[in-house]
Amino acid sequence: MAGVPAHITLIVPWLPPGEITPSDLQELDEELADVKAFDFELAHVDWFGRRVLWVAPEPPGPFRDLTNRLAGRFGTPPWDDEFDEVVPHLTVAHASDGVELVPMAADLAGRLPLPCRAEQVWVMVGDGHRWYLRHEVRLLE
Repeated sequence: MAGVPAHITLIVPWLPPGEITPSDLQELDEELADVKAFDFELAHVDWFGRRVLWVAPEPPGPFRDLTNRLAGRFGTPPWDDEFDEVVPHLTVAHASDGVELVPMAADLAGRLPLPCRAEQVWVMVGDGHRWYLRHEVRLLE
């Protein structure tokens, strides 16, 4: 999707973009006020079926904890409760058939692990075609 930088989704959907108020963003700031930045690695390549190539963060626990915390605070189950388990991931590519992504997966696997640091939580909004950063919460150092 245009405008979406590499990211690990915490919760989607959160609130409909047109309904996000300044008080919702303040509540988000307050909920995350005690969350510390943390280190992780993009550790290995994986797949959802044969159509979505992704990279797994290790450890996944801090991402799951944030997802559960936000879902509980705002009453918005991640992915509309479509999946039994929350799988933290960074989506790399989508395809009609994963065969076309196999060379990309092999190349990417050879570049991992990649050390990273989670320092921010973003609220991204969009119309399905283009996405924009609406709000940013900086995590504690």
